[in-house]
Amino acid sequence: MMQVVVNQVVMKRVARFALCWLVVASAAAAQKRTASKASPAVATKLVALKATGTARYTDKEILAASGLQLGQDAADGDFKEAVRHLGDSGLFGDIAYSYSSSSAGVKLELQLTDTDKSKLVPVQFENFVWFTDDELRTAVERRVPLFKQLVPLTGNLPDQVSEALQAILTEKRLPGRVNYLREGDESGGPLHAIEYRVEEVDIRIRGFEFPGALPEQAALLATAARRSIGASYERSALAAVAKFDLLPVYLQRGYLKAAFGPSNARVVPHPSSAEGAQGSADVEVDAIVPVTPGKVYLAASVDWKGNSALKTTEVAPLIHLPPGQPADAVRLLRDIDAVGKLYRSRGYMTVQVKPDAQCDDEKSTVHYDLNVVEGDQYKMGELEIAGLDTQAKARMQEAWTLREGQPYNADYPKKFLDDTRQLVPRGVQWAIGVHESLDAKDKTVDVEIRFQQR
Repeated sequence: MMQVVVNQVVMKRVARFALCWLVVASAAAAQKRTASKASPAVATKLVALKATGTARYTDKEILAASGLQLGQDAADGDFKEAVRHLGDSGLFGDIAYSYSSSSAGVKLELQLTDTDKSKLVPVQFENFVWFTDDELRTAVERRVPLFKQLVPLTGNLPDQVSEALQAILTEKRLPGRVNYLREGDESGGPLHAIEYRVEEVDIRIRGFEFPGALPEQAALLATAARRSIGASYERSALAAVAKFDLLPVYLQRGYLKAAFGPSNARVVPHPSSAEGAQGSADVEVDAIVPVTPGKVYLAASVDWKGNSALKTTEVAPLIHLPPGQPADAVRLLRDIDAVGKLYRSRGYMTVQVKPDAQCDDEKSTVHYDLNVVEGDQYKMGELEIAGLDTQAKARMQEAWTLREGQPYNADYPKKFLDDTRQLVPRGVQWAIGVHESLDAKDKTVDVEIRFQQR
């Protein structure tokens, strides 16, 4: 009897344990089914990119430059690499990112700070004679999504542009290797452009065209440009030719607002070459230099301002601007040099004469104010004669009559050398140099005359 009771107690305990186990297992299964419905699988494909903070670029351009593609599997490491790509360009000061994941995929947000515009410079295409500027810019923009004509002086975007230009040449089977230089002023000022050029190819100028010029003007311009026939085609060099050789053709005829645009080139086909022969290492071009002549201005009047050491009656005859005649701006500059020379013969060594042209567009006339800044009068300082023997040196020093303390005469050294040729040892070819040293504190001029045998 006791045994039965015991067995019944054991059976009841086993039954209770089995029931508890079934309850726990059912609850766990139900919780798993609920969790599965509440937390679906998270996708890893990039479905969107949004760029904020940049005023220069669209989401599409940033995406193309980042190295990412919509639809690709992307994770945190990919986003860090995209940030590095964008940062290396030099176009952004700060870059941060954040992203969110859902069943639809991954959405990436980039927070960008544009580099200040003062740190960007334009690009210049020096001698890509096979293309127009617009064609080059369009082709580069297709290959470099962040290229918008301005590039940073630091970062690798200039290299990306260079590689794109090289790819364009290669695609067209054109010769040369692309290189670039950062351009600045000769005075050592800030850099103002990046100049791309084709090297390892000889591009020569066969002739010139001047769209915008009248026939008689074009003939004069062709004469002025003839020294550049056969020269290498370079836009920067032709800009200097336009300024120093071509513009005076107009200025001396009263076209005071004439202006030349950037040059272009037309490749001369090689007659003995088949199609694609423009890839030859020797290329001839016709340089095209556009000009806008403007109108002719007639001289009206001249006023002198700031002159006191020399009277207007002394300097006015040196200026040749006949009223009613085309204003010859080239002759005016030569006349102003003559005025400065007269001042320096009186000891005013730092004189400046600045012309201020006041054009009347309705009457097609020009009035000039000639503003004179005379500066201080300088006196004769010390004389040194070098390169001669003792006796010849003594004779030369004795012949020098401009004494210390007298007003300096900048014309005197040349006149002195012309008058004392017989005092210099004969039978020798002499190279003679005259150096004037101005002492701004004492207002004196020390003169060194150096003789050297050739």
